Amino acid sequence: MRKLAVVLLLIFSMGCKNTSKEALEQTTEKVTTTPAIVKLASNQQADAKKVYNAWCSGCHGEKGRGDGPAANVLEVKPRDFLIESYKIRSTASGQPPARKDIFDTVTRGLPGTAMPSFSFLPEKDRWLAADYVRKLANLDTKPDPETIDLGKEPTVSQDSIFQGKQVYAKMQCAQCHGPEGRGDGPSSATLLDSQGRPIPARDYTQGEYLGGDTASAIAMRFTSGMDGSPMPSFSGVMTQKETWDLAHYILSLRRPKPAPPADRVAHGRAIVNEKQCFACHIIEGKGADVGPSLDAAAIKLRYDWVRNFLKDPVKQGKIYYYMSYRMPHFNLKPQEIDSVVALFANIAKRSTQDPKPEIPRFEEAKLSQGKLIYFLKCTECHNMGTTIPTPEAKQQGPDLVQVSDRILYQWMPVWVNNPKQVYPQARMVDTNLTPQEVEAVQAFVWKTSADTKK
Repeated sequence: MRKLAVVLLLIFSMGCKNTSKEALEQTTEKVTTTPAIVKLASNQQADAKKVYNAWCSGCHGEKGRGDGPAANVLEVKPRDFLIESYKIRSTASGQPPARKDIFDTVTRGLPGTAMPSFSFLPEKDRWLAADYVRKLANLDTKPDPETIDLGKEPTVSQDSIFQGKQVYAKMQCAQCHGPEGRGDGPSSATLLDSQGRPIPARDYTQGEYLGGDTASAIAMRFTSGMDGSPMPSFSGVMTQKETWDLAHYILSLRRPKPAPPADRVAHGRAIVNEKQCFACHIIEGKGADVGPSLDAAAIKLRYDWVRNFLKDPVKQGKIYYYMSYRMPHFNLKPQEIDSVVALFANIAKRSTQDPKPEIPRFEEAKLSQGKLIYFLKCTECHNMGTTIPTPEAKQQGPDLVQVSDRILYQWMPVWVNNPKQVYPQARMVDTNLTPQEVEAVQAFVWKTSADTKK
């Protein structure tokens, strides 16, 4: 029998060395199964950059270095795509993420951080954003790494949850996450990421998980690890069953979300903090200068317009054309929108209900004077849609085409007379117009804006 095995081994070895057509076909087949290197086509790069700059660069910076204008105010810092490891992956520890991992992160967002879900964007744009990140990180020069196969999830049961609790103790998860999973373990206050920045342990009771709130997503975090953070990979340390049991136990720790505050202003403030609006806006004196100040917006905007805008910011389009950044769609409920408006009204000392829109009558002489002044002064920074276009390079102020819908009529002359007195960080300079000239410009702008709706 032993001699027969040796003979068979020799025959097999000789067969592997043949150069027949069949052997060449087998070699070719192996080559074609190698994952393709996916790069942005030359005709996609401009569109990908535009998508990235609009939705990602405010936090991650134009070059992907994690140094966007919002970065300084964020507790969880944006990823530096060039030097930092990626936490959310379906690949082994030490490996870069798969292309789909980045797409899924763009789609899902990172709950508990300032990164929202971008599922409202067309799928094509989400792939463009993901591929532009890969380009910035030089990940587009290599084929996708292999992804981890977790196997089929077993049925969730009380026994699985009980066993998972034993695994939680065995793996010493409480050291960081605490005995009840509240993120308050003895090591939690000392945790640092790979860049030496403090990083909190996840509070499992809140039910917010960076990579998703399914058992498979949680199990993947244990298996792949969260590179760049203190969370290691447990691949080879836990069995597949232990991994699933631990995932089921972690999900069992979730607690119902507390009811929102009964006070609408407090509820609005809670929404602002949850969505981390201060990452882009100054509100109640704190935040970043990525988007317009909400303290100023609370004073000047019509709240019926604010309500419509918050229903779907993307649909409303850009107001400030000089800003490359766009506001995402947060899918706020009507009650949440009303609470944000209540917060605005509290800031501005206004009623949550707008006064009845005024329909003033304008004298022709005043309109003519206002038109002349507008073309001499205002077109240096403002456009009015396609009605009175201004070269894109000069658009330093908001588009005024919607001004009659957006702004309180009585507020406009207050702003034009002395913008920096209203808001010290205002970009608009003193126009040196007399009160009569301001009134004439207001009349022309208001009527032109109103006429575009007819």
